[in-house]
Amino acid sequence: MSNPEDARYVISVAAELSGMHPQTLRIYERRGLIEPYRTPGGTRRYSEADIERLALIQDLTGAGVNLEGVRRILSLEIELERHRNQIDRLRRLLEESDARFVGDPDRRTVIRMGVVTRRNLPAIRRDGPSSELSK
Repeated sequence: MSNPEDARYVISVAAELSGMHPQTLRIYERRGLIEPYRTPGGTRRYSEADIERLALIQDLTGAGVNLEGVRRILSLEIELERHRNQIDRLRRLLEESDARFVGDPDRRTVIRMGVVTRRNLPAIRRDGPSSELSK
């Protein structure tokens, strides 16, 4: 749902900005693809984020994706954003934790190119008898 402060376009303006018919916006709302803010009087108000979402829906349907496919793609995008936020939060927590071990560099975690390496884990050697088993 749009934030009331951001929702400033009535349906006719939102339809014009998105290049769609107002009835199409109503259909998308009934299908759960978009949820504009409703004023106390029941008037739909669309935000810039809603207009961007409508443009994405238009791009996807123009590429041949049906409305159920669009709904699933939008749902996956929301889930992906949630996971990205969780990863960012975990990285911050890991960095805060590592800051406690500044005096002991062997216990710090190294994050490079999205790969986490623990310095306090032993290196695995591949030249021993177990390497023959993996052949």
